[in-house]
Amino acid sequence: MSGVYRMAVITIVLTAVLCIAFLNYLTHSSRRYYWLLLVALPFSFIVNHWVKTPLVIALATWAGIPLKLSLTMPLWFIAVILLNAPIFEEAIKLFPIALPASRKLMNDAPGSLWTGLALGMSFGLGEAAYIAYGIAQSPEYNSLPWYVFTGYAMERLIVTFAHGFMTAIAAYGFYKGGSNILIGYLSAVGLHALINLGPVLMALKLTPASVSSAGSYAVILAAFLLFQRHTRTAKKASGQETGEVIYFER
Repeated sequence: MSGVYRMAVITIVLTAVLCIAFLNYLTHSSRRYYWLLLVALPFSFIVNHWVKTPLVIALATWAGIPLKLSLTMPLWFIAVILLNAPIFEEAIKLFPIALPASRKLMNDAPGSLWTGLALGMSFGLGEAAYIAYGIAQSPEYNSLPWYVFTGYAMERLIVTFAHGFMTAIAAYGFYKGGSNILIGYLSAVGLHALINLGPVLMALKLTPASVSSAGSYAVILAAFLLFQRHTRTAKKASGQETGEVIYFER
């Protein structure tokens, strides 16, 4: 068995435990959101095999463009590659919100954030498994011991939480309604695109790996700070802010 699978099991279990702990901290140990961590697990496989990959292959075939990412590609096709994952992944992560059981969890502002957070983290856990499978298909990696995949482990842990923050931002927009639906979704797409911009620039040999990683992690930090801002606003609006006591409801 490829060593990446062993590391994937360790990474997914550890990340899942941290996701549950984070949800417990935010929701004061409410277990209502646990099941959402299972809902989006297959979504990475679905969106990659049936949406993202077929779309890029079809466009490349139509335009006669080699699929290897390089500066010889038209600028519009590089933009397609950059935006492909953000547009479709941020959309599919929101699909479960249409379920009646999910809508019940989004009856207040904090609930919308916790719902989006759980769905995004669920997607991230599934993506960790999907990427491990992709790595295992390369023969040069199969002979490596499991402990050399620490870079994969750290990246997947951080990106899983990043998926949670981005989906929470989008779900919060859906809760607020109106133009906020589009603003929330586009905010998630924009953050996702900026996170992916570093790896794309590195693949184009325009930036070194260190700059690429630093830029991506800086955007993830920005997503976390925006999530924190929405959390404070949501708690204040619902009367859950520390120090505020509600004695009656209208």
